[in-house]
Amino acid sequence: MKRISIIFSILVAAVTVTAQTSKEINFDQLKAKVEKGKMETQHPKKGVKPKTWIKLGELYMDVYDAQILRAYVGMDPNTFMLVVGNPLKKEQIEEDGAVIDKYIFDRVTFYFNQGKLERWEVTKPVVEKPLDLAYESFIKAKELDAKNKSDKKIAEDLTKLKGLYVNEGSNAYTLKKYKEAFEFFKKVIEIGQNPLLNHKDTAIYYYAGLSAQLGNLLEECIPFYQKAIELEFTSEGSAYYNIYDAYKNLGKADEGLKYLEQGFLKFPKNTNILFALISHYIDKQEDPAKIITYIDKAIENEPNNTSLHFAKGTLYDRLEDFDNAVACYTKAIELDPNFFDAYYNLGALYFNRGVKYIEEANKVPAKELEKYDALMDKANAEFKKAIPYMEGAYKANPQSKEALEALKNIYFRFRNENPEMKTKYEECVNKLKELQ
Repeated sequence: MKRISIIFSILVAAVTVTAQTSKEINFDQLKAKVEKGKMETQHPKKGVKPKTWIKLGELYMDVYDAQILRAYVGMDPNTFMLVVGNPLKKEQIEEDGAVIDKYIFDRVTFYFNQGKLERWEVTKPVVEKPLDLAYESFIKAKELDAKNKSDKKIAEDLTKLKGLYVNEGSNAYTLKKYKEAFEFFKKVIEIGQNPLLNHKDTAIYYYAGLSAQLGNLLEECIPFYQKAIELEFTSEGSAYYNIYDAYKNLGKADEGLKYLEQGFLKFPKNTNILFALISHYIDKQEDPAKIITYIDKAIENEPNNTSLHFAKGTLYDRLEDFDNAVACYTKAIELDPNFFDAYYNLGALYFNRGVKYIEEANKVPAKELEKYDALMDKANAEFKKAIPYMEGAYKANPQSKEALEALKNIYFRFRNENPEMKTKYEECVNKLKELQ
């Protein structure tokens, strides 16, 4: 899966930034406060009061916030400098083709991607796992609150704690510590299910499943995807494909097939689902054309859905059913005259037929000149049929190097037939240089 920058930023609860900067954080004092708070929970009188445990839980949340110097995911460098201060050292590294800025502090290192804080690594923690300790403290406070007098306060703290867990889950995910991210997101869900909150964290179920899957926890990811689907958060159908992929890697592809079938009907634009359906039927030595049934059902409900006609064309394309593929791509273009993929695939169909005729011609013995010429004439006819569709693709997306390369090759082939083809060839060469 490709790198996802700050994927969970939209899920992070609002963070209230205090006026205190990292320069003013006294870590020794903070650690002493924690020790004092822990001692108070052991006191025979104070230890049975909910407010003692609430105070300790809030202190652990403050420790978490202090350890990352009050920073949060998505922070821009200017805000970071105002809230956190200047780092001891700055570095640049390259990861997955992206330039990452590292801000190094004594206790923590921050990573910025495209001008946004993406993740951090705490190198000198004041307390290990402060969020878990905070959660345990709030649960203890609720146990001691027999008269429910502290419900409102505990609920407020649990809501804030959820946001911090999402923040840390996002961080672990971008650090590629997927198993840790899974545990953080599970905790978010657990807190949300607390009767004091009763929140339905729809998106978190999906991201918990995704983190588990990337951490190779395949059995564990499935129920989270199932819940995400139930709550209708599927990331444009990705949950359906991902759950099938998990079943497949567990050797249970047949159990996961129903998710591909359901997912395709709801998200016909998701090519991962379509191609997985085709591959599944091929692997089972069954006719992949069965998928046409699903596509036709969807088209009955949405006859003007260009993506469905395109998907049907793609299927026929893979089945090497040329005429039906052409008909479906043509229909998609009729419905959407700017549909780049339909233009390009249709042009590619004719172009590839031309290539096949050339391959056949090259196998003809030298003495059979007439047969050779006949095949080359057929090839040229197919290349010329491809031109208007590749030109349509280029018009729909002038930044497409693929369309330009195809046009350049075709124009080059016919550059000596007329001046227009030569001129167009030269234009393609120049445009490709501009796009480099």
